[in-house]
Amino acid sequence: MTTPGPDLTRAVNLADLEILGRAALDRNALEYYASGANDEHTLRGNHAAYARARLRPRMLADVSSVDTGTTVLGLPLSSPIGIAPSAFHGLAHPDAERATARAAHARGSVMTLSTFSNTPIATVGADAAGRFWFQLYLLRDRELSRHTIEQAEAAGARALVFTVDAPYLGRREANERHRFALPPT
Repeated sequence: MTTPGPDLTRAVNLADLEILGRAALDRNALEYYASGANDEHTLRGNHAAYARARLRPRMLADVSSVDTGTTVLGLPLSSPIGIAPSAFHGLAHPDAERATARAAHARGSVMTLSTFSNTPIATVGADAAGRFWFQLYLLRDRELSRHTIEQAEAAGARALVFTVDAPYLGRREANERHRFALPPT
């Protein structure tokens, strides 16, 4: 069952989308998604880097027929934008990663399913209809890793995305202060 989310028609820029998202989430979920690890130096650095990014306009170019489509790893995409892996979509929406998979499919995009998904890989694979990759934290238990990769492959994952930069998870201080916990569901 899908529940209505915030009215996105009111948003005219990314800041508006962030405000709507913040209003839709409880503190537990908001702090999980919006905070960074330790003193949040990297989080602030990422914000600063995006603020410095600029698009270079091309003047007097014919824009009567613009095609943003591309192909990534053999998968046609409507634009070169995909959905990065993020954990626990169920904190933000009752349909969790299923909603993300359906949205990626409907928009001709691709999602990368997180190892820390609220939804079984096979279920997401069915909703993604071939438009998903799987992100894996390589585990010490290599047999468990192998089993998880096999599940992703059977579910239709088109690529495997290894996360190798997190041998230790950072301390998410906002979550520690307020004792973050996943809901029982």
